[in-house]
Amino acid sequence: MEYQNFDCEIAEDCATVSMIGPGAPQLADLHDEFVDLMLRLREDRAVRVILFTDGDHSFDLHHDLDLAAEAHRLGGGLEVLAATEEISRNIITLMGESIKPVIAATRGDIRNFGLGFYLAADIRLASPEAAFTCQDMSGGLIPGWSLTHTLPRLIGPGRTLDFIWSHRTLGAEEAYRIGLVDRLLDGGTWQEDLDAYVQRLIHLPKPGVHLSKLAVQQSATLDQTSMLSVEWESQQQCWQSLETAEGMAARREGRETELGIVTDPDDD
Repeated sequence: MEYQNFDCEIAEDCATVSMIGPGAPQLADLHDEFVDLMLRLREDRAVRVILFTDGDHSFDLHHDLDLAAEAHRLGGGLEVLAATEEISRNIITLMGESIKPVIAATRGDIRNFGLGFYLAADIRLASPEAAFTCQDMSGGLIPGWSLTHTLPRLIGPGRTLDFIWSHRTLGAEEAYRIGLVDRLLDGGTWQEDLDAYVQRLIHLPKPGVHLSKLAVQQSATLDQTSMLSVEWESQQQCWQSLETAEGMAARREGRETELGIVTDPDDD
């Protein structure tokens, strides 16, 4: 796959996607390529995990706020914000609705709208050298990219307001401690640890991965009794899956699962 803003390499059941330069891409330039990329990966049966990681630069996405400011001076500009909102909605929705695990891994500085992109992944990994900065609110606009929904659930309401109001940068250790990052990987063994993590996910049967993702997404809005019902319904769907059958057989026989040799009719 060849894009102007992304490099995508598919190997060993994982699609590794990194941003390419020069410079941080404008959102409008990135959007159409991202939608095309995610739709292609959704249909690609050779892909079991989608990994977004640093390329020429980290997750540093920009929007021309100077253009919006000038439009505001002239009495307009809301259409500029609307276009940005549509882009962020499409990107976040595609990542959230992906039945394949979406992992974001960074060793760099995540800034501006790149933070929303990073946090939209199912799992967020970082090295101790990474840093995180929210969009500057000094222009009067609140952070977008669903950060007012995501951040309170990850780090709490008070820490969220401190983070977005102060515009301070969080180091990786603090980001991990408060829940912004799910796991820190050693910078010295970064690639080896990242590969091992991805391989673990690749060898999980697809139905269980997809249905557990859906269950976790619903957990914020359902009570415990409802979640028990969701889990039971999901277990029944897993039980009927060919990949689960292979996983059970591998467990009985004391061997590694061979999921590449089975295909559930509705796994995509």
